[in-house]
Amino acid sequence: MSDDVQLVRESFDRIRRRADHVVRYFYAHLFFHCPESRQLFPEDMSEQFDRLFGALGHIVSQLDDPDLPAFLTRLGRDHRKFGIARHQYEAVGRSLLAAVRFGSGSAWDSATEAAWCAAYEAAAKAMLHGAEEAEARYEPAWWDASVVGHRLHEGHTAVLKVRTDEPYPYRAGQYATVHSPQLPGVWRPYSLASAPAPGAPLEFHVARADGGKLSSLLCDRTAPGDKLQLGPASGAVTMGEVPQGQGVTLVAAGSGWAQMKAILESLVDREPRPGTRVYFVARSRRHFYDIEAMTSFADRYPDLEVSWWCPEWGEQPGKTEQRLRSALAVRDDWGSQQVRISGPAPFVKRLRDLFFELGVARDRVMHDPLPPNAAQRKRHITPAEHFLAPRPVPWIDPTERGTSTDVETEVPYFPAD
Repeated sequence: MSDDVQLVRESFDRIRRRADHVVRYFYAHLFFHCPESRQLFPEDMSEQFDRLFGALGHIVSQLDDPDLPAFLTRLGRDHRKFGIARHQYEAVGRSLLAAVRFGSGSAWDSATEAAWCAAYEAAAKAMLHGAEEAEARYEPAWWDASVVGHRLHEGHTAVLKVRTDEPYPYRAGQYATVHSPQLPGVWRPYSLASAPAPGAPLEFHVARADGGKLSSLLCDRTAPGDKLQLGPASGAVTMGEVPQGQGVTLVAAGSGWAQMKAILESLVDREPRPGTRVYFVARSRRHFYDIEAMTSFADRYPDLEVSWWCPEWGEQPGKTEQRLRSALAVRDDWGSQQVRISGPAPFVKRLRDLFFELGVARDRVMHDPLPPNAAQRKRHITPAEHFLAPRPVPWIDPTERGTSTDVETEVPYFPAD
């Protein structure tokens, strides 16, 4: 680990406890010195505060990761949809430095400042490179789309079908960030629930999130004819060639079925088709929101192994997963399996670890990136700070990110996805 990386991480650890104050200072500084940047952000900034600190924490934790430049390049490509200009990257850098200095107090020194400057300059350079590459390919910053189908299941999950004005390039297993003009400045990532097919609409499954502005809008106030925008497709949970002799196992919980459905669609028409088994998990029978599609796969492809898992009558929480784990453990062919998992983060982590124990090679188990373990929470806040900022600071700490029903793979510098 370089000295600069160590200095940045030590500095970041010091400002965690003042995170709420630091991000508010950042935005006040940015909007004062670069007022045109305010239009890049949603009107309601309450969610933006924790997203900024979460983004910062993610990047700081990966500073010495050789994959970070590629991640930032993709981030810069995607952030073109916000219309960010080069000078705004510079303004963000100045405001970030001012905010970290403010939160560091007497611990701030010239070496720490130089380390933060170098880290931000490298990150901004990678993001700008990604944006410039996309522009050179004439890739749209976003795709305009129209809703052509909307079905809300039991009040909790919407199945949307949309058509884009221009062809939308993606691979089965990827996700798109979605924006509605009814909610300016708010983008959220959702898995594409259909494999690419010429002339076919794109499909998204939107699980209502508690307090989620966009998910509620897409569930309750969206209808055929409404307009949406889609950011460029991202994500690496795809299915390449499956070597002869290997099989495929897909595990989906909740709206994680969207991602697995797209991958399954891409598999069933292959010749030869690899042996495939699919496990669907839901919190109750009424949460199997796309049962027609599930049963259709089973009916059309008799060699496909399909099983449904939900709580039995009177079953205690957690027993369903225990039964699933027991069913997986009795199989003895895991060394030859390609595994894809999608669903809430804790579920994905537990299943991933189980597959490792069962002998699946680590490079054959894929899922979208997981947020840090919520068990690592750091509730260090002084009484004075609690009085000044009643909302608990851990709300804004990236180590607090525990569960998610949506795909939470993007960690943006700029407006939240």
